[in-house]
Amino acid sequence: MVANQITKIKVNKKNYILKINDNEYIIDEFYYNSLLAYEGKVLEVKTMLQLIAFAKANPILSKTYKNIFNHTISYFDFKNKLRKNEIDERSVSLITSFFIEEGYLDDNDFVKRYKEAYERSKGINKFKRLLEQKHIPQRIINAALLDYTENFDVAMHYANTFIKNKVSSNAMLKQKIKVNLINKGYSKALVNEVLEQLVYKDETINLKKDIQKYKQKYPNDYYKLLNKLIACGYNSNDIKALLKEETLDED
Repeated sequence: MVANQITKIKVNKKNYILKINDNEYIIDEFYYNSLLAYEGKVLEVKTMLQLIAFAKANPILSKTYKNIFNHTISYFDFKNKLRKNEIDERSVSLITSFFIEEGYLDDNDFVKRYKEAYERSKGINKFKRLLEQKHIPQRIINAALLDYTENFDVAMHYANTFIKNKVSSNAMLKQKIKVNLINKGYSKALVNEVLEQLVYKDETINLKKDIQKYKQKYPNDYYKLLNKLIACGYNSNDIKALLKEETLDED
Protein backbone atom coordinates (compact mmCIF):
# COMPACT_ATOMS: atom_id res chain seq x y z
CA MET A 1 0.00 0.00 0.00
CA VAL A 2 1.33 3.42 -0.95
CA ALA A 3 1.54 5.82 2.01
CA ASN A 4 -0.92 8.73 2.07
CA GLN A 5 -2.80 7.50 -0.99
CA ILE A 6 -6.52 8.22 -1.39
CA THR A 7 -8.03 4.80 -1.96
CA LYS A 8 -11.72 5.68 -1.79
CA ILE A 9 -13.94 8.75 -1.82
CA LYS A 10 -17.54 8.83 -0.58
CA VAL A 11 -19.96 11.75 -0.50
CA ASN A 12 -22.04 12.40 2.62
CA LYS A 13 -24.35 15.41 2.18
CA LYS A 14 -21.91 18.34 1.75
CA ASN A 15 -18.98 16.45 3.21
CA TYR A 16 -16.53 14.07 1.58
CA ILE A 17 -15.16 10.96 3.27
CA LEU A 18 -11.66 10.11 2.12
CA LYS A 19 -10.11 6.75 2.91
CA ILE A 20 -6.34 7.05 3.36
CA ASN A 21 -4.00 4.55 5.05
CA ASP A 22 -7.01 2.52 6.24
CA ASN A 23 -8.41 5.61 8.01
CA GLU A 24 -11.40 7.74 7.00
CA TYR A 25 -11.33 11.55 7.11
CA ILE A 26 -14.38 13.78 6.76
CA ILE A 27 -13.65 17.05 5.01
CA ASP A 28 -15.94 19.80 3.67
CA GLU A 29 -16.63 20.65 0.06
CA PHE A 30 -14.44 23.76 0.06
CA TYR A 31 -11.32 21.96 1.22
CA TYR A 32 -12.12 18.96 -0.98
CA ASN A 33 -12.18 21.21 -4.06
CA SER A 34 -8.96 22.91 -2.99
CA LEU A 35 -7.33 19.53 -2.51
CA LEU A 36 -8.26 18.40 -6.03
CA ALA A 37 -8.82 14.95 -4.60
CA TYR A 38 -9.27 11.83 -6.68
CA GLU A 39 -8.94 8.13 -6.01
CA GLY A 40 -5.33 7.07 -6.32
CA LYS A 41 -3.88 10.49 -5.54
CA VAL A 42 -0.83 10.38 -3.25
CA LEU A 43 -0.60 13.27 -0.78
CA GLU A 44 2.60 14.94 0.30
CA VAL A 45 3.27 14.85 4.05
CA LYS A 46 2.42 18.53 4.51
CA THR A 47 -0.87 18.11 2.64
CA MET A 48 -1.69 14.99 4.62
CA LEU A 49 -1.16 16.82 7.90
CA GLN A 50 -3.29 19.69 6.62
CA LEU A 51 -6.07 17.30 5.63
CA ILE A 52 -6.03 15.72 9.09
CA ALA A 53 -6.28 19.20 10.63
CA PHE A 54 -9.28 20.11 8.44
CA ALA A 55 -10.95 16.81 9.32
CA LYS A 56 -10.56 17.56 13.04
CA ALA A 57 -12.01 21.05 12.64
CA ASN A 58 -14.74 20.11 10.15
CA PRO A 59 -17.76 20.81 12.43
CA ILE A 60 -16.36 24.22 13.43
CA LEU A 61 -15.28 25.31 9.96
CA SER A 62 -18.69 24.58 8.44
CA LYS A 63 -20.14 27.24 10.76
CA THR A 64 -17.34 29.72 10.13
CA TYR A 65 -16.90 29.74 6.36
CA LYS A 66 -19.39 32.59 5.87
CA ASN A 67 -17.33 34.83 8.15
CA ILE A 68 -14.09 33.74 6.53
CA PHE A 69 -15.28 34.38 2.98
CA ASN A 70 -16.90 37.71 3.92
CA HIS A 71 -13.80 38.84 5.86
CA THR A 72 -15.85 39.39 9.02
CA ILE A 73 -13.60 37.42 11.35
CA SER A 74 -10.15 38.53 12.42
CA TYR A 75 -7.07 36.33 12.46
CA PHE A 76 -7.06 36.41 16.28
CA ASP A 77 -10.74 35.49 16.63
CA PHE A 78 -10.45 32.67 14.11
CA LYS A 79 -7.51 31.13 15.94
CA ASN A 80 -9.31 31.59 19.24
CA LYS A 81 -12.44 29.88 17.89
CA LEU A 82 -10.41 26.81 16.90
CA ARG A 83 -8.63 26.71 20.24
CA LYS A 84 -11.88 27.00 22.20
CA ASN A 85 -13.10 23.94 20.34
CA GLU A 86 -10.02 22.04 21.51
CA ILE A 87 -8.20 21.94 18.17
CA ASP A 88 -4.52 21.30 18.85
CA GLU A 89 -1.96 24.02 18.12
CA ARG A 90 -0.34 22.27 15.16
CA SER A 91 -3.72 21.87 13.48
CA VAL A 92 -4.60 25.50 14.26
CA SER A 93 -1.37 26.61 12.61
CA LEU A 94 -1.93 24.44 9.53
CA ILE A 95 -5.53 25.64 9.05
CA THR A 96 -4.78 29.35 9.56
CA SER A 97 -1.75 29.13 7.25
CA PHE A 98 -3.94 27.59 4.55
CA PHE A 99 -6.52 30.38 4.71
CA ILE A 100 -3.81 33.05 4.74
CA GLU A 101 -2.16 31.56 1.67
CA GLU A 102 -5.51 31.33 -0.10
CA GLY A 103 -6.20 35.01 0.68
CA TYR A 104 -9.24 34.44 2.90
CA LEU A 105 -7.77 35.35 6.28
CA ASP A 106 -6.24 38.81 6.15
CA ASP A 107 -6.69 41.43 8.85
CA ASN A 108 -6.36 44.15 6.19
CA ASP A 109 -9.50 42.81 4.50
CA PHE A 110 -11.26 42.61 7.88
CA VAL A 111 -10.40 46.26 8.56
CA LYS A 112 -11.55 47.37 5.10
CA ARG A 113 -14.87 45.56 5.48
CA TYR A 114 -15.69 47.14 8.84
CA LYS A 115 -14.25 50.55 8.00
CA GLU A 116 -16.79 50.98 5.20
CA ALA A 117 -19.64 50.04 7.55
CA TYR A 118 -18.46 52.13 10.50
CA GLU A 119 -17.81 55.28 8.47
CA ARG A 120 -21.50 55.43 7.60
CA SER A 121 -22.76 55.94 11.15
CA LYS A 122 -20.05 55.55 13.80
CA GLY A 123 -17.16 57.62 15.03
CA ILE A 124 -13.45 56.97 14.69
CA ASN A 125 -12.97 56.02 18.34
CA LYS A 126 -15.61 53.30 18.18
CA PHE A 127 -13.89 51.89 15.10
CA LYS A 128 -10.55 51.99 16.90
CA ARG A 129 -12.01 50.13 19.88
CA LEU A 130 -13.39 47.41 17.57
CA LEU A 131 -9.98 46.85 15.98
CA GLU A 132 -8.26 46.74 19.36
CA GLN A 133 -10.81 44.23 20.68
CA LYS A 134 -10.16 42.03 17.63
CA HIS A 135 -6.40 42.23 18.29
CA ILE A 136 -5.65 43.76 14.91
CA PRO A 137 -1.91 44.61 14.69
CA GLN A 138 -1.19 48.21 15.68
CA ARG A 139 0.45 49.11 12.34
CA ILE A 140 -2.79 48.12 10.54
CA ILE A 141 -4.90 50.09 13.03
CA ASN A 142 -2.75 53.20 12.59
CA ALA A 143 -3.01 53.00 8.80
CA ALA A 144 -6.80 52.55 8.94
CA LEU A 145 -7.32 55.51 11.27
CA LEU A 146 -5.27 57.85 9.10
CA ASP A 147 -7.91 57.95 6.35
CA TYR A 148 -11.02 57.23 8.43
CA THR A 149 -13.79 59.69 7.52
CA GLU A 150 -16.39 60.51 10.16
CA ASN A 151 -19.86 61.19 8.79
CA PHE A 152 -20.69 64.74 9.86
CA ASP A 153 -24.17 64.66 8.29
CA VAL A 154 -25.18 61.57 10.29
CA ALA A 155 -23.93 63.11 13.54
CA MET A 156 -25.72 66.38 12.77
CA HIS A 157 -28.95 64.59 11.92
CA TYR A 158 -28.78 62.71 15.22
CA ALA A 159 -28.24 65.95 17.16
CA ASN A 160 -31.15 67.73 15.46
CA THR A 161 -33.45 64.75 16.06
CA PHE A 162 -32.41 64.76 19.72
CA ILE A 163 -33.32 68.46 20.04
CA LYS A 164 -36.63 67.87 18.30
CA ASN A 165 -37.67 64.95 20.52
CA LYS A 166 -36.30 65.94 23.94
CA VAL A 167 -37.57 68.49 26.44
CA SER A 168 -34.89 70.26 28.47
CA SER A 169 -32.88 73.45 28.65
CA ASN A 170 -30.61 74.15 25.72
CA ALA A 171 -27.59 73.85 28.00
CA MET A 172 -28.74 70.40 29.15
CA LEU A 173 -29.59 69.32 25.62
CA LYS A 174 -26.14 70.41 24.46
CA GLN A 175 -24.47 68.39 27.21
CA LYS A 176 -26.57 65.28 26.49
CA ILE A 177 -25.86 65.51 22.76
CA LYS A 178 -22.15 65.86 23.49
CA VAL A 179 -22.13 62.78 25.74
CA ASN A 180 -24.13 60.70 23.26
CA LEU A 181 -21.92 61.60 20.31
CA ILE A 182 -18.80 60.79 22.30
CA ASN A 183 -20.37 57.45 23.28
CA LYS A 184 -20.93 56.80 19.57
CA GLY A 185 -17.19 57.16 19.16
CA TYR A 186 -17.04 60.52 17.39
CA SER A 187 -13.89 62.58 17.82
CA LYS A 188 -13.93 65.72 19.98
CA ALA A 189 -13.25 67.83 16.88
CA LEU A 190 -16.37 66.55 15.10
CA VAL A 191 -18.51 66.78 18.24
CA ASN A 192 -17.48 70.41 18.75
CA GLU A 193 -18.23 71.18 15.11
CA VAL A 194 -21.73 69.73 15.46
CA LEU A 195 -22.40 71.65 18.67
CA GLU A 196 -21.28 74.91 17.07
CA GLN A 197 -23.66 74.51 14.12
CA LEU A 198 -26.74 73.40 16.03
CA VAL A 199 -29.77 75.68 16.07
CA TYR A 200 -31.85 75.30 19.23
CA LYS A 201 -35.55 75.88 19.72
CA ASP A 202 -36.89 78.73 21.84
CA GLU A 203 -36.03 77.54 25.33
CA THR A 204 -39.20 79.09 26.79
CA ILE A 205 -41.31 76.40 25.09
CA ASN A 206 -39.35 73.61 26.78
CA LEU A 207 -39.32 75.43 30.10
CA LYS A 208 -43.13 75.72 30.08
CA LYS A 209 -43.42 71.98 29.35
CA ASP A 210 -41.03 71.11 32.18
CA ILE A 211 -42.85 73.40 34.58
CA GLN A 212 -46.09 71.52 33.93
CA LYS A 213 -44.29 68.20 34.25
CA TYR A 214 -42.66 68.94 37.59
CA LYS A 215 -45.64 70.82 39.02
CA GLN A 216 -47.48 67.50 38.92
CA LYS A 217 -44.70 65.94 40.98
CA TYR A 218 -44.28 68.84 43.41
CA PRO A 219 -47.64 70.65 43.39
CA ASN A 220 -47.18 72.31 46.78
CA ASP A 221 -43.43 72.75 47.00
CA TYR A 222 -42.30 75.89 45.16
CA TYR A 223 -38.63 75.59 46.13
CA LYS A 224 -38.34 71.93 45.23
CA LEU A 225 -39.93 72.74 41.86
CA LEU A 226 -37.55 75.68 41.39
CA ASN A 227 -34.45 73.65 42.28
CA LYS A 228 -35.50 70.81 39.99
CA LEU A 229 -35.86 73.18 37.05
CA ILE A 230 -32.51 74.84 37.82
CA ALA A 231 -30.95 71.36 37.85
CA CYS A 232 -32.33 70.94 34.33
CA GLY A 233 -30.15 73.84 33.25
CA TYR A 234 -32.75 76.61 33.06
CA ASN A 235 -31.99 80.16 34.16
CA SER A 236 -33.42 80.82 37.64
CA ASN A 237 -34.78 84.26 36.68
CA ASP A 238 -36.58 82.80 33.65
CA ILE A 239 -38.09 80.07 35.85
CA LYS A 240 -39.30 82.54 38.47
CA ALA A 241 -40.80 84.84 35.85
CA LEU A 242 -42.78 82.01 34.23
CA LEU A 243 -43.91 80.61 37.59
CA LYS A 244 -45.10 84.12 38.53
CA GLU A 245 -46.99 84.45 35.25
CA GLU A 246 -48.67 81.08 35.81
CA THR A 247 -49.65 82.11 39.34
CA LEU A 248 -51.17 85.35 38.04
CA ASP A 249 -53.03 83.45 35.32
CA GLU A 250 -54.47 81.10 37.92
CA ASP A 251 -55.61 84.09 40.01
